[in-house]
Amino acid sequence: MNPALDPTQLPLRDIHLPEAVGWWPPAFGWWILVGAVLLGAVVWALRYRAGWRHRAASVELQAALATLQRGGDPVLCAQRFSTTLRRFAMTTSEQPDRVAGLTGEPWLAWLDSRWEREAFSQGAGRGLLSAPWVGAGRLDREHCLELGRLCQAWIKAQKKRV
Repeated sequence: MNPALDPTQLPLRDIHLPEAVGWWPPAFGWWILVGAVLLGAVVWALRYRAGWRHRAASVELQAALATLQRGGDPVLCAQRFSTTLRRFAMTTSEQPDRVAGLTGEPWLAWLDSRWEREAFSQGAGRGLLSAPWVGAGRLDREHCLELGRLCQAWIKAQKKRV
C-alpha cells in the first residue's frame, strides 16, 4: 500500500444498485397470457350467444310447466308449449319459411327428424295436434305435463347455432 495516499480522500463512490425494472413493456409470457385470456373470452361469448335461443325457449317452457303444476289451465299451457316450440323451430331452422308452414303430421314428423326419435309422431308429442284447441277442463293435466317435459327435452337436444 502506498503510505502517501489517504484512503478517505480518494474519489470513490458508494455501491449503486441498478434501477428497478419497469412494468412496461411486459415480458413475452404476459403477452401470451393476455392473448389466451382474450381468445377464451371471445370463444365464451360466441358460445353464450349461440345458446340464447335455447335459454329463452327453456325459460318459457319452464314458466308454462310451473303454471301447470300450480294448477293452471292445461289448455293454455299446451298452447304455450306449442307456440314456444314453433317459435324456437323457426328461429333455429335453416329454412324457417318451410317450418312455419308445417302443420299436423308433417310438423310432428319434422320435430322427430330433428332428434331421431318418434316421441312426437308416436308418443306424447301427438298432444301438440289437439291439446291447444281442446275445450277448457277437457285436457288431462298429467298428459300436458308429459308434453311439456317432452318439449323441454327436444329443445335441449337441438344443436346450438351462432
